[in-house]
Amino acid sequence: MQDGKVDEIDLKILGRLRYNAKYTLTALSKEIGLPVSTIRYRIKKLEENEIIKGYVPLIDRLNLGYKVSIVMEIDAIPKYMDKVVNEISQFPSIVRVYGMDSGPRLHVHAVFKEEEEAYSFISNRLYNIKGINSVDTSKIIRRYKIDPSILL
Repeated sequence: MQDGKVDEIDLKILGRLRYNAKYTLTALSKEIGLPVSTIRYRIKKLEENEIIKGYVPLIDRLNLGYKVSIVMEIDAIPKYMDKVVNEISQFPSIVRVYGMDSGPRLHVHAVFKEEEEAYSFISNRLYNIKGINSVDTSKIIRRYKIDPSILL
C-alpha cells in the first residue's frame, strides 16, 4: 500500500482474509508469493488505514436457536430519530440498523428464537418507543447471498 492506495497485492490479501480472517501469514505468503514479513507489513498498513476495521467471528444464528429473522422498515418522527435509533439499538435482538434516504425511515434487521417473541417485541417494545409512527415487517424466508465482510 502506497500513499493509502490499495494495489493488486493488497486486494489479494483482502480477498483471502475476507472469508477467513484466521488465514495464516505463512499460507498467505505461499499463496501470494511474497515473504511473511511483507504480508505482515501490508496487513498492518491496511489496519492503520482502516481498510481492515477488525476481525469478528461469524456466528450461525440457527445453531444458537434464533430461527426467526425479521426485516423492519420503521417510520419515525424526524425530531425523535436519534432517540429511536439509540433505543432500538439497545435491544440484543436488533442486529443491524440503517438510516434510509426515503424520509425519516430506518431499515432494521432482528433475530428471534420464536415467532411469538418477534410479535411480542414489535407490539410491546417497538410501539412503546416515542417517535415511532409505524413498523412494516417482513420475515426472511431464504438467504441467497450474504457477505458479512463488507460494512454497509
